[in-house]
Amino acid sequence: MYAKELVEVEEVVIDIPNELVTQFERTFGRNTENGYMMAYLATQNYTKHMQPNQIREALIKGYVEMSQINLTICSECLHAEYEAEHMVERLVSGG
Repeated sequence: MYAKELVEVEEVVIDIPNELVTQFERTFGRNTENGYMMAYLATQNYTKHMQPNQIREALIKGYVEMSQINLTICSECLHAEYEAEHMVERLVSGG
């Protein structure tokens, strides 16, 4: 299961150029007279695009960790298989 990290939140006040506000309004098709709406939409857009990346990164990390475990298990089993084959050959040949 994917666990979200807890992030501290801080209030930030910024001045946005009119050109950026106009471009934002064209992109989202909404009037942004209320700065809260602009911040809300920007945050919503950010989380929409960043969350899949975070899940992907967590999956990649899990696969890398699991590959190390699988390699260790494989190495141990290969040694046991070699010993078993050697034992069968010794028992079959009588010596």
